[in-house]
Amino acid sequence: MTIPAQHNPYGVFVPRSRQSLPHAPARPMDDHPLVPWDDTSHIEQWVDVDHAQEQLDAFRLCLDRLPELVNDGVDHGRLVVVTGPAGMGKTTLIHRCVHEARQYIAQLAPEAEGEPAPLTDVVAMAAGYDNNGKAISTDENGDFASTPAINSTIRDKVVAALGKHFTNLDPAISQEAPAKAFSAISTLLFRQDALLFVIVPHIDWRDAGVRTKFLKTCLKHAQSRIVLFVEISHGTDEPAAEVVKELLPHPAVTHLALERLREEDRARFSRSARSGHPDPDHTLLNGWNPADVRELRQVYHATAERQIREGRPVRITADELREHTGGLDLATLRRDPPPAHHP
Repeated sequence: MTIPAQHNPYGVFVPRSRQSLPHAPARPMDDHPLVPWDDTSHIEQWVDVDHAQEQLDAFRLCLDRLPELVNDGVDHGRLVVVTGPAGMGKTTLIHRCVHEARQYIAQLAPEAEGEPAPLTDVVAMAAGYDNNGKAISTDENGDFASTPAINSTIRDKVVAALGKHFTNLDPAISQEAPAKAFSAISTLLFRQDALLFVIVPHIDWRDAGVRTKFLKTCLKHAQSRIVLFVEISHGTDEPAAEVVKELLPHPAVTHLALERLREEDRARFSRSARSGHPDPDHTLLNGWNPADVRELRQVYHATAERQIREGRPVRITADELREHTGGLDLATLRRDPPPAHHP
């Protein structure tokens, strides 16, 4: 596949960045989650690594139970816990789930005049597109915030997002305790015939017990018409099932689990990145074991960036990638691509 030299196919544009300053061209980033619900161009960059597609399919089963989420006789919404090692694409998976849910809702549009209008959906991100937990877990002194303070910050982010959609939102909700606030939000959503998606980042909990209590609190906040996505990073020494064992088999909980990269994932990413046209040297990934999806994308991005700076078409080959197999300084890679080739 030949790509125009000015375009790095492995970079990700921050949603709306290309429209925010029309006369200042935005640059794609080498480490940013895909957010297809807010930037449709991100759909084409989705790659099924670490069996993410299987987890997405599992989430789609939740959509079949959408009537339960909007039924005022059902006193719970849904809590979706997404677990996995850092850098494996959990935030991207969450954003893709939100996209799938919004697409599903859009298909419910009335076919004839006079039929009820489709649901309104609202997305509230507690920590922005990149879902960085430090944004809500650090207090004004730079210390780790208390759990009640974190829950209050999440409440405030949700109320702010709702305020952009509903002019009749009672500002007093922000002064309520989080549990009471989410109850009031659920009532508002019912009156507005709306559904709320809340995205909560991974927080670096110092204790597994505190983490479990936080997840139980999130489950309590996931009331009718509220879908809470919570990202949890964990090490390889802790099974994913251990993270949610005290939440299951609650009917309102869905667990999506990503794991470590596998050998077939590297090949799948390579093929997908070249639109299904594998390089003749199909052993190009031998000897290179990227730690996660983040490193995989960053290496491809840096390799393509070097080719662009040299005025060459972007085509990732074994020879290009071998320069990275002897070790990789990711901190340097984020700032600058590898040095140019000198024949």
